[in-house]
Amino acid sequence: MTNEFEVKCDCGAVTLAISGIAKVHGFCHCVDCRDLLDIPYHSVAVWGKEDVTFKEGEGRVSTFQHPTKRMKRIFCSNCGEVLFNTNVLDWRVISQQLISKNNNGAVPDALIPDKHIFYEQRIVSIDDDLPKYLRGISGALYEESS
Repeated sequence: MTNEFEVKCDCGAVTLAISGIAKVHGFCHCVDCRDLLDIPYHSVAVWGKEDVTFKEGEGRVSTFQHPTKRMKRIFCSNCGEVLFNTNVLDWRVISQQLISKNNNGAVPDALIPDKHIFYEQRIVSIDDDLPKYLRGISGALYEESS
């Protein structure tokens, strides 16, 4: 099953077309996201490069290349809205907040966060029932000690 979504920046100058199944939809706690975005953790949906294209306004996009990491922040040069960031695999990491703003304040069912990733690197502990993967999107899970 293929999903299709559209997101626009705050001013509407840039529209992204997103297709396919998200590789990840969850909460990222990695130090790289914190460093790139200056946030404690990031609620994201992640697609491959080929699944996210510019429908409108590509010429109005600016890119910030992190000075030491292989990561970029792609944003509207008019309003400053971050459309997505890239990770070291060049995947498109789109904020759940942007997705929600473009879907009447709700995250589509197919994109509701279902896990925490890189939880070992967290600076904020989250008390929920989602699995908390220590070092990536699968593998060893965090277990709370008594």
